This record gives sequence, structure tokens and C-alpha cells, in this order.
Amino acid sequence: MPTTAEQKALYYVLDYMLTSGLHWMRHRVGLAEEPYKVANGKYDAITANELSTLLLHGNLKASFEDTKVIFFEPPPKEIGSVAALWCRWNYEAHLKLPRCGFYFGIWSSERAFPLPNGNAANDLHVAFIGYRFETPEDGTNHNFYHAQPCRSMGRKDDEIEVSLPVSSRMPTWPLGATSALELLLCLVASLYGMDGLRELRNDLFQEPSLRTNPELKAAMLNVLSLGFDMA
Repeated sequence: MPTTAEQKALYYVLDYMLTSGLHWMRHRVGLAEEPYKVANGKYDAITANELSTLLLHGNLKASFEDTKVIFFEPPPKEIGSVAALWCRWNYEAHLKLPRCGFYFGIWSSERAFPLPNGNAANDLHVAFIGYRFETPEDGTNHNFYHAQPCRSMGRKDDEIEVSLPVSSRMPTWPLGATSALELLLCLVASLYGMDGLRELRNDLFQEPSLRTNPELKAAMLNVLSLGFDMA
């Protein structure tokens, strides 16, 4: 079944993140050993072929397998962490807007919580915190592009064992996106900042066909325009 132009644009961004994440995983010697062991005990890395099949040659409504994720390269100040993304999407024609969810999770080594008897604890354990970036929902309450905390990726009822005991409903942050592609770029900016988003744009646009891709061009311009001139 033919996929939509935006699905293809999503693929280009996700394939870039997959490639950079795999490179980091191969060269992360001595980094994030325990977080990676815990994360990889539950999730496997989706392959480039699987990603291509799903988004370029798959159905209008699909998702990653429950235990397949894209492992991201963590931001420079979080190199001791492991980051991953699980995705779902629905581009069926009867919908007013596409329904997409990008579930992003971070595993890191943290001190015990709560602190025993109010004293500092030096022992570290692996903890998970996640955020779901979602397109507008039906009704009049969450009918905007938003992000919320989450304690699972893949199956909603399969809570990650080391997830922090935080609400999975609030807060609900409104985001400056107007499409699912912009929502994904907002996620990228939330991790790497506008400099990271510009780096993604510059690397993608080295390919002439992507440099002229209307969906990518418009989405990059709109999300980068959220930044203020603070020079």
C-alpha cells in the first residue's frame, strides 16, 4: 500500500537517528553499561530494513513491534544514559489529522529514591523516565500537539519495571507543532536543542532530494522558527 509524503519524511528523520544511534552504541565503550543492560533486556534495536519496510512500504496504520525501538545517541551531557524511541502512526484517510505517538525513554543510573532516613545514598540503580509526544486527540481537552510523561513503551499496560513513580497523565505540555513531522522534530529539539536540530537539517540536506523535500523543508523551518534571536 502506498505511504503518504509525511510518512516518508518521518522515515528520513528516523533513519538518521537510527544510524547515529547505532554508531554511538558501537563506540560507547565503558559508557552506560548498566543502563544499556537493563534497556536491552527489554527492547531490541529495530533494523534499518524493518524501519524502511514499515514507513516506506507498509500500511497507513502501523507501529514498531512492542519490543523494538530506535536507540538514540544521548546528548553530550547525558553520555551515561541510554535513550530510545518507540513509534506508532495512523494516516488512514478518514481521520481529520494523522494520529501519531512518539514514545521516548531514558535509562540512567541514579541514587536510591527516596533517600533512606534522609541520608545521602551513594549506591546507584538504573531508573527509567519516559515521555510520549502525541498528535491532537478527539474532543476539546487534549486537542493539541502535546507531550506527557509515560512509564511504558510499546504495550501501554507493560510498565517498565524500573520506571520512576511519576504521573503518566500530567503535566500535559502543549507543543509548537502543526504536524506529526513537526512533532518529531520538537522531540529532537527537546534532546539536542536548536543546534542539534540545525545539525540534523544540515546533514539531511546534503542529499539533494531531501534538500528539496517540501515536507521536510517546511517542518524544519517552522520548528526552527520557534527559537528567539538571543544574540
